[in-house]
Amino acid sequence: MTFNAPVITIDGLSSSGKSTISVLLAEELGWHLLDSGMLYRSLAYLTELESVDVNSEEKIHRLMNNFKLSTINESNIYRVIYKNKDITDYLNTESVGINASIIAKIQFVRDLLLPIQHSCIKEPGLIANGRDMGTIVFPKAILKIFFTADIEIRAQRRYEELLKLGEDVDFSSVLSLLKARDEADKNRNISPVKPAHDAQIVDSSKLNIASVLDKILELYTISRVK
Repeated sequence: MTFNAPVITIDGLSSSGKSTISVLLAEELGWHLLDSGMLYRSLAYLTELESVDVNSEEKIHRLMNNFKLSTINESNIYRVIYKNKDITDYLNTESVGINASIIAKIQFVRDLLLPIQHSCIKEPGLIANGRDMGTIVFPKAILKIFFTADIEIRAQRRYEELLKLGEDVDFSSVLSLLKARDEADKNRNISPVKPAHDAQIVDSSKLNIASVLDKILELYTISRVK
């Protein structure tokens, strides 16, 4: 695969810090940003909204004909548009996330989403965050980062995020769901979550955002002169 613009991938498990850093990195470089997880979340949301069987390739394909990724109002962040409506802000609930993990295990879904993700590569460059960006989707990326973090810290981050979204949750439930999702992501047969062989590992348990961003920018600078 030949890219027409540089790609940096940022992978990791849920609430590991990859999304926060991805946004800041895209802003710093002036690049486009793809959060691949929202593709699976959008299908989870839409299959429920439209009462579509997730195992029906024909119906999923028809559903996907009505949505696209687009940047809006001079933003460099790709958002999900369905039937000309921006649905991105409906995709961050816990129930949508759980169903997205199920959909992400379906091979034909991953195959259908691959060209959509590749279409996001545009000048001056793309930051792609997710779970298999560096291993499967963009294996020729110029720089690959993999985020890890202590599960208690990740659960606290997710708990606080859900509270801000207005969801009625308790920490122990969030922690249990996160543990189950980790196991499912790491052990699934299709695209298990793991670092690419050439990825740089970042432990964000005690994340200093500024220093991590500086480190990634330094790694990017080094990658350009190789």
